[in-house]
Amino acid sequence: MFITVDHLGKDFRKKPGALEDLTLDLPSGMIGLIGPNGAGKTTLMRILCGVVSPTRGRVLVDGCDMAESRTRRALKKTLGYLPQDIEPYPNLTPPEFLDYVGILKGMDDGRVRRRQADELIERVGLGDVRRRRIGGFSGGMKRRVGIAQALMGDPRLLIVDEPTAGLDPEERMRFRTLIATLGSDRTVILSTHILDDVAQTCPYVCVLRAGRLRFEGATAGLIEEARGRTWLTPPLAVPPADAVIVNAAASPQGTCYRIVSDGAPEGAVPVEPTLEDGYMALATGTR
Repeated sequence: MFITVDHLGKDFRKKPGALEDLTLDLPSGMIGLIGPNGAGKTTLMRILCGVVSPTRGRVLVDGCDMAESRTRRALKKTLGYLPQDIEPYPNLTPPEFLDYVGILKGMDDGRVRRRQADELIERVGLGDVRRRRIGGFSGGMKRRVGIAQALMGDPRLLIVDEPTAGLDPEERMRFRTLIATLGSDRTVILSTHILDDVAQTCPYVCVLRAGRLRFEGATAGLIEEARGRTWLTPPLAVPPADAVIVNAAASPQGTCYRIVSDGAPEGAVPVEPTLEDGYMALATGTR
């Protein structure tokens, strides 16, 4: 599946310009969608899901315009969506919930629904709790139910919003591994604030800020945005005023700051940039 976003704009009554002149191409595979709060990520995902209509511009899916109702109907049959906050029906077991989702997605053959639900329950690691009601599940287990429901119907487009937020480190690694296996034969858009999830799973990334596209391309290319501009300061009491602080490490002699800056502060040494450095250079407007 290939998605083209062409000069897309979206206005809300309380937020005009939530998206402004957004043009990008989204190929098959794993795509990271990152940006600060209010950048327009959720609005873009809702437009791609067909839930919200754009104010300006258009979205083409394999060359078909989503402004046409038949295109939206066809897309929804091949779409999987995992929102940031998902609360599966607590009184249902995983097989019952997935069967219900399959009905909503137009899967008319009950045997096919149940077989796929059983396969997905095993795939997300919930086989041993399949008879338990979802209301008694932990947050990580509910996220696994969420990804299973998103995969019902074998969607060609999967949109995942903050999948590892609030999970403990073990659940996060398990979930990240699961997500990474899904991009081999479909388009997966992963929206997250956890840059390590993007670095580990997404070879392609888009960065939004204030409703506009700031970067689109290979994830390694985002790292290059901070090359020659990333520094580690000696212990300081006060950080440089004109630098973007990526992180800080305290020591008995003072605090050492990792910063992104066009010029080297006094005594600072250059360091190899990371994805976080490149992102901070763009998201804060220094590039």
